[in-house]
Amino acid sequence: MEAKPWLKNLKPYPPGKTLEEIKRELKLEGPIYKLNSNENPLGPSPKVINALREALHEIHLYPEASYQSLRMALAQRWNLSPEEIILGNGSNEVIEFVFKAYLNPGDEVIVSFPSFLMYEKFAEIYGVKSLRIPLDKELNHDFKTIKASITSRTRAIFLDHPHNPTGQVHPRETWREFLDDLPKDILIVIDEAYGDFIDGEHVPRGIEFLKEGRQVLVLRTFSKAFGLAGLRLGYGLAPVEIIFEMNKVRQPFNVNLLAVKAGLAALQDKEYEEKYLELVRRGRNFLCSSLKALGFKVYPSQANFIMVDFGNECEKIYQNLFEKGIILRPLKAYGFPNTLRITIGTEEANHALLRVLRDTMENNNEQSAN
Repeated sequence: MEAKPWLKNLKPYPPGKTLEEIKRELKLEGPIYKLNSNENPLGPSPKVINALREALHEIHLYPEASYQSLRMALAQRWNLSPEEIILGNGSNEVIEFVFKAYLNPGDEVIVSFPSFLMYEKFAEIYGVKSLRIPLDKELNHDFKTIKASITSRTRAIFLDHPHNPTGQVHPRETWREFLDDLPKDILIVIDEAYGDFIDGEHVPRGIEFLKEGRQVLVLRTFSKAFGLAGLRLGYGLAPVEIIFEMNKVRQPFNVNLLAVKAGLAALQDKEYEEKYLELVRRGRNFLCSSLKALGFKVYPSQANFIMVDFGNECEKIYQNLFEKGIILRPLKAYGFPNTLRITIGTEEANHALLRVLRDTMENNNEQSAN
């Protein structure tokens, strides 16, 4: 039996190393600071932990098939109807719903390059052509070129906002100019995996465009701000007719019972949510200013990570930090060989990163002098 011919050259998504993998590899006795996967270093809310404990005796039962309770809670959060919401096993699955429901082999999607790699991975899996549009000189989505590249075969445009891996965003006026006069049969997927960290009033959320009646699907996740990455819980917000079609291809019970319970509890803990968002804001400002003071280029970010250009010493710096138990994300696969992506950590982790980085730079300077 042969696989689909277009899968011949498909390479799996390269995930960041897990904490267990890192511990086995490094065999370090001291702390390990995992700043490579944009996870919440505080862990989940205490209310989530309590909800999971209480739900353990129910895991022999299937969850509610319609997920009405969680969809109602999300509808209240966003002032939508439950019929405008679909749940996924992570927001990745909601991306796949688009391909399953709307895209045929030979159709075309437009993606920025670089951006979240799974847009192109799903296109390969489903035999769909993906048209890459390079970021502009400021490393933002090139909306003008994207719009000019639309053809009769274009069915969807995938845009992560904030962008991954740069963390950059577009102002409201730029978004509106792009969305105006787009063909009605093209779905605009606004991936807001990091949308909770946007703090500029001039920066829109995709929900604004959905409520204006535009043909958009807004992706959201519980993995980042709510600390539920291990439970794989995401969702999409879209017009009723789009959610209706995507529900046709959604497997029954695609989200497990514990994820549903955790999601409900997380939405109820506003204090915890704000605590983490404030930690990100403080840590982001601290790391940006500190790294710039050391002479490195730091790209502006409104996510829970920053992208930093370490120049020709990037690989050496990454390896030295890794051996000291500070794990960052190399961005060679994204087309940035001299940059690393740094998740905003706890105050302790952020200071440890800078301390080891300064030591590394001093050692490199001493070796150069000799």
